[in-house]
Amino acid sequence: MPLSDLVDNVPKILTRWPSKPLLFKRHPNSLTRLLTLAEVNALVDAHCLAARNVVLLKDGEIIHRDTYVSGDMPRSGAIRAHLDQGGTITLRDLQALRPAVSRLCDEIRQETGCRVHINAYMTPPGGHGLTYHYDPYATLIIQVAGRKAWPLHPPIVQNPMSEHGAFEGRGFTPEERQWLATTPPAQTVTLEPGSVFWLPRGYIHAPYTVGEETSLHLTIALKERTRHWLAERLAAEVLTQALVDPALRAEVPPAELLDAPGPAIERARKYLLGALLTMTPDDMTGPVRRMAKGVA
Repeated sequence: MPLSDLVDNVPKILTRWPSKPLLFKRHPNSLTRLLTLAEVNALVDAHCLAARNVVLLKDGEIIHRDTYVSGDMPRSGAIRAHLDQGGTITLRDLQALRPAVSRLCDEIRQETGCRVHINAYMTPPGGHGLTYHYDPYATLIIQVAGRKAWPLHPPIVQNPMSEHGAFEGRGFTPEERQWLATTPPAQTVTLEPGSVFWLPRGYIHAPYTVGEETSLHLTIALKERTRHWLAERLAAEVLTQALVDPALRAEVPPAELLDAPGPAIERARKYLLGALLTMTPDDMTGPVRRMAKGVA
């Protein structure tokens, strides 16, 4: 399943990466080949899901694993009981469980150069998973069954990355929490079977099920290659080349390093500047393309 099966005008998206939410419509039957509600229920009731592939959520909180896991597997009946009590289940790294999802993951990675993983979220009527949060990557949400509302606030952190730890590591400040508690969402998008929703990184959201049917959606995480990532690749190449230079492998005398490291720092700085100035874009074009496609 190529990206064009999910979104419109792929060349435009690949040229100008969307910075605003976008909603696309597809025939619901075209998406059920990825996963169905019946298949998730069968996996749950047959106890086929390893603990590493399941996360339980309820009332905005991640349920501690010790409450439902024994060894490598969830305890018998624990996931079904969680669903019956209105909780949400997340199937993690769905590409490792479903061949169709694995193929989708590979095709999107090849088309975009993004690192990709895919999760599924199953939420009973009246339920929601996490409270307001944001992700440090773009997501493509595929609604397979039921309906889900996505209240949205614009980003507080512009272009967040994994180093920000998303909301889990950085958290919201008291002022931001107060603002989220008292400010209506800038927009609310309701997804139904066949909806495909592009959510740029940083957008704050807290989706919840609408209506009397269980919701099932897939979230494709598109972990963009940023300019910071590209700078890391260039720096890594310079340092790899530096290993063949005996002068760079020479030790810095402890007295110099501890008492007056300025000259040593200046020599290293000049080396890095010189190496970067002699490196041409053509030198790195092939390696960067291979790394972006995940083959190097």
